[in-house]
Amino acid sequence: MGGRQAGARVPFVAQMSEVECGPACLAMVLGAHRHRVPLRELRAEFGVSRDGASARRILEVARAHGLEARGLKVPPDALGAVRKPAIAHWDDHHFVVVEGVGRKGVRVLDPGEGRATVSPAEFRARSSGTLLEFAPGSSFIERRGPRDSWPLRLVRDMTRMAPRWAALAVLLSGMVQLLALGSAFLTKYGIDTLIGERAGTLSGLSLAIAGFVSVYALIGLGRAGALLVLQHRLDGALGDRFMTHLFRLPFGYFQARSSGDLLARLNSNTVIRDLLTSRMVTLIIDSVFVVGYLVLLCAVSPWYALLAAGLGAAQIAIVLATLRPANALAKRELSAEAATQSVAVDALRGAEFVKSAGLVGTVLDRWRGSLGDYLRAALRRRRLDALTDSLTLLLQVASPLVLLLLGVAQVRSGALTIGSMIALNAIAAGLLTPIAGLATSARYLQTIGAHLERVHDVLDERPEVRRPGITAPATVRGEIELRGVGFRYGQGPWILRDLTLRVPAGAKLAVVGASGSGKTTMIRLLAGLLRPTEGTVLLDGRAIEEYDADSLRRRFGVVTQEPHVFGGTIGSNLRLGRGDLPDEALFEALGRAGLLPDVRRMPMGLETHVAEGGSALSGGQRQRLAIARALLADPALLVLDEATSHLDAVTEAEVAGELSALGCTRIVVAHRISTIMDADEIVVLDDGRFTERGGHDDLMLAGGRYAALVHRQLPASLRPS
Repeated sequence: MGGRQAGARVPFVAQMSEVECGPACLAMVLGAHRHRVPLRELRAEFGVSRDGASARRILEVARAHGLEARGLKVPPDALGAVRKPAIAHWDDHHFVVVEGVGRKGVRVLDPGEGRATVSPAEFRARSSGTLLEFAPGSSFIERRGPRDSWPLRLVRDMTRMAPRWAALAVLLSGMVQLLALGSAFLTKYGIDTLIGERAGTLSGLSLAIAGFVSVYALIGLGRAGALLVLQHRLDGALGDRFMTHLFRLPFGYFQARSSGDLLARLNSNTVIRDLLTSRMVTLIIDSVFVVGYLVLLCAVSPWYALLAAGLGAAQIAIVLATLRPANALAKRELSAEAATQSVAVDALRGAEFVKSAGLVGTVLDRWRGSLGDYLRAALRRRRLDALTDSLTLLLQVASPLVLLLLGVAQVRSGALTIGSMIALNAIAAGLLTPIAGLATSARYLQTIGAHLERVHDVLDERPEVRRPGITAPATVRGEIELRGVGFRYGQGPWILRDLTLRVPAGAKLAVVGASGSGKTTMIRLLAGLLRPTEGTVLLDGRAIEEYDADSLRRRFGVVTQEPHVFGGTIGSNLRLGRGDLPDEALFEALGRAGLLPDVRRMPMGLETHVAEGGSALSGGQRQRLAIARALLADPALLVLDEATSHLDAVTEAEVAGELSALGCTRIVVAHRISTIMDADEIVVLDDGRFTERGGHDDLMLAGGRYAALVHRQLPASLRPS
């Protein structure tokens, strides 16, 4: 493979979910060749599925960007001959970038962990021996790509969300700094002019100092109040922006990320808010006053200015030297924290199973292992912070003493008065204080960059396409049609293929098939949660994409096997999105769903409290509550995905009878034959394709999979002869 090796240091790109190590690794390789592509762009090109990206797909996308790419089987002792950076298959399910081989070992960049050097023995143990090698091809061009200046983005966010309060906070902070400068001149005046003079003049100085302190206190109080209001406004604005955008993203985004990971990203908004209110205002003011103090020092004493600038530069140099490792450690800590949160959320959601199966010890061990990874990552970052803090503190303590030596020398030489020396020391301290603030803010900004990346991974994702045209009318008839529909995640295997059917308005379609045959995916396509990879889903003769998604979904009723119950009351769960519904409407829906007798027996009735997930309700009660909730939408299309699987046969038959009387289109996915025998049409889904279709009697006569399913479920006395 021709071409030069990339000589530049490989830029680290962190993966934002468990399934996108492949795109992140390729982003690093492209960046090393000076071809920068945002991860979100590569994610779209890869079409990352819930199962991640394959080595073949990495090679295909690399070639699309002008790289020559090939896969190699490389023995460990021949690793040095492979062009770098390369991508290695790691731990049987992961990819890492191999940056180079040195005396200390193999330098790798793990998109989930960061930069590390591993021993040859560890590399042999963790690598499968498969490497992907890259070189610029004839069509390769360098690309700078967007280089977002996120400090400027932060300022933009702050000024857009609370412009008046941000401006007021900056103004008052500037006035506080100016008043601090005034104290230095008061000190000079008091020492050089008033020592030894009459008491009346001293009284005047006392009044001036009292007035100065009063004004300083009032402005400081106003600044604190402005920052408090700014913090309050940003809290609401940042959280609302994040959640609003998050729920406008396609359903596939949620499939690729755990709840714990998304919760950690939401919590990152709080850290960003703290930065905006506590650090960003200070950073802006410090930047201005560093220049002002330096100009003033130069005008009065160039030697003071030179020494103070050198001491300030030393502080900044310490911080700059630790920025890159601090950022990598912060990303690793955040990733470990999100993983720990995901384990905790999983454990809490499965508390009933964990306790009933006697797996408390196993789950706690898993959580402790994840917590240990997080604590080790946090400890490494804190060690670096402690080292940086110690060095900067040493400089902050030594700087006034060094300046004092210079001042004493100049006073003894007659170049300065004692008052001027004290004033210059105060001004120099005024210069070094904002420099220290800038250094601290720079370190904090670098750490906060990891939080910003995670938040903007959500905010930069494209939301569902919302066409401004047709909205779902109030009179949807409910005719649903599939025309040559196929679906797969990204470039993965086909889950559904060549599905064509038409369900007339008011009809009942039953879908049966083995687990993993694609039934739930088909339901999600019908509900508009997923978009077909090929073909079209139509409602009342129009492509489903032509409707406004939210308006359309409000005309659908979808009930799954394990429906979600929100924390609150039974009434609040039923009224979701329809707060003005009277109790009579709720009782009617509960009656049709067969849950009304249960609710009547509850002392609080509709006000009965239910925990998140409905843990106090039985499986059958949760399903019937979800059915009642769906009926309150007066759906034109009702989709039941194993929605009565927890009900006994008698209750299921009663609920089915009530639903049959509604007259809406029903699509029922079920394994229980008694649920689907009365369907107008039954389709058998096998390996993503319709293999049988027709009425119950027709399919029984055909003697195929459906007939075999019936024979397995019905007792011999009820089987057709």
